[in-house]
Formats: sequence, structure tokens, C-alpha cells
Amino acid sequence: MKKFIAIFALLLFAVAAFAQTSITTPSKDLRLQLRDVQMLGSDVEITVLLTNNSQNEVLINLVGGIYQTGMGGTVAYDNDGNVYELQRVQVSVANKNLTDQYSAYTFPAGVPVKCHILVKGVAKEATAFAKIKLCVLCAQLDIKNTGACFELNNVSFR
Repeated sequence: MKKFIAIFALLLFAVAAFAQTSITTPSKDLRLQLRDVQMLGSDVEITVLLTNNSQNEVLINLVGGIYQTGMGGTVAYDNDGNVYELQRVQVSVANKNLTDQYSAYTFPAGVPVKCHILVKGVAKEATAFAKIKLCVLCAQLDIKNTGACFELNNVSFR
């Protein structure tokens, strides 16, 4: 019984930690879910699941729009006023680093794929990211050269 209560308490804590986080998506064919947030020294690793809800597999660039639109690529803003741009934000999908405009990954239809966002050198005073913009390009889903981004708001990490 104590084991059950401990597991239940952990689940409640996990739900409460992510309950404040909101996610917006640039396409009805893509779904992003927050799975985990971890401190790794002064870095913060955010694990998300990205699901392609279209009928076909698609090639997705998760840092898209960097050069084509001047959007600056993926960026994070902490709650202490600091900005972490592309050089300090690394995105990987299935252990493949996607840090330039030519890096992309094939996402099968209907299968969640684990992705990691690593924000390096986060300020000691910060306790959350007010906003993370994860830019995406996908020609098959008409997300191209527009700087469309997923937005994760209020991601706590302390």
C-alpha cells in the first residue's frame, strides 16, 4: 500500500509540474507532448514526443527557418530575462543532432518520436522557461520558409 501511495504521489507531482505548461503547434498534423525536464549541471534538457498525425511519413527540420526567414531558429527565454539562441540550444531526434538548416529527420505517420531540446548554460537565478520556440520546416505539411514554430510556455525546471 505504501508503494502504491508513493507511486501515486509521484504521478501527481509530475502532472502538477507540467500542468502549467502550454504548447501551441504550427500544424494540425503535428502533435508535441512534454515528457520530461531535467537539470544537467547548468544545462536543461527537455524531452518531448513529436507525432506526425498526417497520412504519410514526412521529413521534418526542427530548427527550420534559421537562414530562410531570419527567425533565428529555435530560441528559449527564461523567467529571469535571459535569451538562449541557437548556439546555446541544441535539438536532437533519435540521437541525431539537428542544429543546422540542412538537418532533418523522417517522422513516420502516427508514431511518437522522442526529441530532446538541450539549453546550455542556463542562468542560476532562472527557475523556468517563459517560452521556448522550436522552429519547424516541413514541405509535405505546407510548413516551409515561414518560420513556423512550436511554442512551449511556462516550462519549470527547478
